[in-house]
Amino acid sequence: MSECENDSFKWPTNLQEIWLTYNSLSNKFVSSLSGLPRLQFLDLSYNQLKGTINISGLSTLSSLTNLDLSYNSIHYFVADQGSKSLSRLDVLQLNGNMIDGKKLKESLQALSLSIKHLHMSSNNFKGTILAKDFHDLKNLEGLRLDGSNNIENEFFKSIGNLTSLKALSLSYCQINDTLPAADWSKLKKLEELYLIQNGFEGFLPISFINMTSLRILELSHNHFIGHFDSNIATLTSLEHFGFTENQFEIPVSFTPFANHSNLQVIHGKGNKVRLDSQHSLQTWIPKFQLQELRMSSTIMTSSFQLPKFLLYQTNLTSLDFSSLKLKGGFPHWLLENNTKLTEVVFENCSLTGTMQIPLRPVRELWSIDVSNNIIIGEIPSKNISSIYPKLRYLNMSKNYMRGSISREFGRMKLHSLDLSNNQLSGEIPEDIFEARHQLKFLRLSNNKLEGPIFTIPTKLEILSLNDNNFSGRLSSNIFNTSIVSLDVSNNHLVGKISSLLKNLSGLSELRMSNNNFEGFIPLELTQLEDLKYLDLSQNNLIGLLPSFRNSSVKYIHLSNNHLTGFSKKMFIENSSLVMLDLSHNEISGGIQDMIEDLSYSKLKFLLLKGNHITGDIPKQLCQLIDLTMLDLSDNKFSGEIPHCLGTMPFDNKNLDPLLKASKGRFFAEESISQAPLPSSEHKKEKASFTSKRSTYTYIGSILAYMSGIDLSHNKLKGNIPYELGKLTRIRALNLSHNNLIGQIPYSFSNLVQTESLDLSFNKLSGEIPSNLIILTSLEVLSVAHNNLSGPLPEQKNQFATFDESSYESNPFLCGPPLPKSCHPAPRVIPNDLDFDKDNDMLVDMYVFSVSFVVSYTLALLATATTLYINPYWRQAWFYYMELVTLNCYYFIMDNFL
Repeated sequence: MSECENDSFKWPTNLQEIWLTYNSLSNKFVSSLSGLPRLQFLDLSYNQLKGTINISGLSTLSSLTNLDLSYNSIHYFVADQGSKSLSRLDVLQLNGNMIDGKKLKESLQALSLSIKHLHMSSNNFKGTILAKDFHDLKNLEGLRLDGSNNIENEFFKSIGNLTSLKALSLSYCQINDTLPAADWSKLKKLEELYLIQNGFEGFLPISFINMTSLRILELSHNHFIGHFDSNIATLTSLEHFGFTENQFEIPVSFTPFANHSNLQVIHGKGNKVRLDSQHSLQTWIPKFQLQELRMSSTIMTSSFQLPKFLLYQTNLTSLDFSSLKLKGGFPHWLLENNTKLTEVVFENCSLTGTMQIPLRPVRELWSIDVSNNIIIGEIPSKNISSIYPKLRYLNMSKNYMRGSISREFGRMKLHSLDLSNNQLSGEIPEDIFEARHQLKFLRLSNNKLEGPIFTIPTKLEILSLNDNNFSGRLSSNIFNTSIVSLDVSNNHLVGKISSLLKNLSGLSELRMSNNNFEGFIPLELTQLEDLKYLDLSQNNLIGLLPSFRNSSVKYIHLSNNHLTGFSKKMFIENSSLVMLDLSHNEISGGIQDMIEDLSYSKLKFLLLKGNHITGDIPKQLCQLIDLTMLDLSDNKFSGEIPHCLGTMPFDNKNLDPLLKASKGRFFAEESISQAPLPSSEHKKEKASFTSKRSTYTYIGSILAYMSGIDLSHNKLKGNIPYELGKLTRIRALNLSHNNLIGQIPYSFSNLVQTESLDLSFNKLSGEIPSNLIILTSLEVLSVAHNNLSGPLPEQKNQFATFDESSYESNPFLCGPPLPKSCHPAPRVIPNDLDFDKDNDMLVDMYVFSVSFVVSYTLALLATATTLYINPYWRQAWFYYMELVTLNCYYFIMDNFL
């Protein structure tokens, strides 16, 4: 668009709109605009306008009503003396700039004072923005400052002077303070107020009561407290009231809204719903007819009946009571009263009894979630397809439903069906896969289903059949579908993994663990470009681990198989791999080539426990700077521990969101208009790791908390690197069962977050550093079976909790809790023998000498003969003599030298 900035370029004078977004226009272009008397709309967003903008050239645009200068780097505006402002400008958009707050008032004056709608969201303001900066805009009706910085509580001090204001949006500004009283009562024309996610706390200002024109009030995701009393009761014009995720106390009777005849939408999930005195009184008839009602509670209360005012609601389209403790069974009467309902959510509501369906069809309902309740009995099988003709999403998981899966589902147009975590039995009816060929998400895991798997619909995207009793081979028709997520883990499936996997081009998640699959991992699996999650653990797979250079996989679980080695060029540089678990296989050889392939990758978990890996621990391992869990235990590593391990952060912050706790919700949480989760159910990631003398499986957010190094049960030698003391964020360190020598580094006193430290079964010597007593997080310590000596650290802090087993088989250690004292009392030899004064000797020395020499010679010959005949005893003898010699040497070194 450089020709537009040419001085000789002429615009057609009859233009009414100009759109020039996403170009590289500079300030010069703005000053060149003139001679367009009919121009009404000008969009210069996403260009390279920056710094000071002279708008004198725009003064001739006498018809301009809408000007968009968003997402540039503008600081402020100036105009030449005598230039006219844009007298007809109604809408000014300055989103995503760097407006100078100190010159904001002057900038607005230079542009126009006739502005009605001013949008300045996502601005990196320089200087604090105040409401008084907008006082000269007497016609201002709409002001948006969402997501901007340098907006503080001081902004509201003169808010009352914006008397023409109809809409104010200050969401996502992170003000983090109480909302001041200010002059809200003067904003009698205000119709819309958005204060979402600012960290506001305390009570709502009392001056809210005079904003009687308010139609939309959004206070969601703050920390407001208090009851809904007079300051809400007077806002009778309210149509939409959002207060999700605050700390309001809401009476379940909803009586504060008794006079709100215009109220249509209430979004109040995540507050404190409580019983109130009105609840037990005669039912009140509300003046409003709600369309959307979403409530849940953050406090545990006794169960209560559904609010009685719902008996008079007939226009509901969306109802969400998740996590409210309700009495009784599923309220089918609500569905009968509200024929316009499209979504109902009663997840985790303690509903009991059987699942009943309405007597009359609910023709608009397309989503039902009754998961995580105490519903029993069988799945309704009669007329469910005619009662819910438009039902697309059904979630009945985590209940106690028995019996078989209804064939009635095959007559419906379901997109998503979740019956997991029940007590269903029998075979999967073939009819369910018909489902009018619409089924995309099917979860039947954690039941008692069995038998073969029939034809799979080609449009199916998520299939979860884990934790059942399916046996036999995996049906080949699965590989002719559009499956995105396939989970058949924890069954009794056999056979080889089919090379037909290459047909599943959109597959992103494959879980087939804990079955009896055998043979090689098909190379076709590594060619799936969309594959992100692979779990084939606990099977009978053999051969080499194939190369994943052409794959974008992030999580690989292949533990508990019979894999024997690595392919060449396993991964590409800067691989996106996060988890590699090859524990308990039969992998031999070194890992240096594989580690070099992973250099500078995002790998966070490397688990190679229980293999036959040999050689040194490669120093290239230290290039994996994102590593948080390293397990090389139960192998045959030799050589010394790399010193550079101590320079790695082992910091578990910023872990991938998949590792963290997830509700695993089948339906989208925020809006009923959204489709269900498009990919997998986001099961929590997990990994097994030994800590505190036990092997734990860390799942979800707990895995994100854990970090550790396990090098135990190898053949490592040399001293423990001093640098390991720099691992200040590590939770567990296990160096046991090696051949390490030297002293315990004094730097270990820096392991302030370490909970488990195991140095047992080595050849460490010297004293235990006394400064370790400052490790207040240490729960388990073991230095047993070494050659340590000297007094134990003082029994303070965590060291007061360690018993004798932490120090056993160190004969030269002393002090509590060991029975050996470091300062034993002097031994007194009694002198009370009564010798015969006439006999100076009790034994004839000649006879003693002869008998001693003969006995010693015979014992020596017998020992030599025995050792010559028995090689096992000979080997044990020399081992024992070496041990005695070594103990004597260290005793002399520690106590005399």
